Amino acid sequence: MRALILALAIAGTAGAASAGNGDMANGQGENIPEAAPTPQVPSGARQQAEFVIKRDLGDPAGVTFRAVRTMEAKTVKHGAFAQPIDGPVAVVCGQYNWQDRTGGDSRYYWFFVAIKQGHVLWSAFDLASSGFDEAYESCAAAGLTHETLTQLSGARD
Repeated sequence: MRALILALAIAGTAGAASAGNGDMANGQGENIPEAAPTPQVPSGARQQAEFVIKRDLGDPAGVTFRAVRTMEAKTVKHGAFAQPIDGPVAVVCGQYNWQDRTGGDSRYYWFFVAIKQGHVLWSAFDLASSGFDEAYESCAAAGLTHETLTQLSGARD
């Protein structure tokens, strides 16, 4: 029994000595978690998204934007049954107004663009005839609509 106690005491001393060599104390050990880098949306993501929407609408001069928000997502899905796409993916949401040659209407509609490594994965925009559609629903799912942000923050305009 005395031999067992002595062996445990030696093992405990050796373990304390290895912990005291600096590996665990200074954060260099392999078991110490490191903080993940803060997600960063590429600087040109918003401009790229606005260009895509203007191009898709066919009249770049007549499109204006407001309430544009961006975020970096770990994964995205294009539809409920699609396979997830690993990120980082830049998600750009906001509202646009398209004044056609006849003056158009003054209401704003939603757009959504997903960008990975500088390439547009897909884009969507809602039209007056469709009301809230894929673009709005995608922005709401990402938490980037005014209503969703208001609910999350508890703020009111």
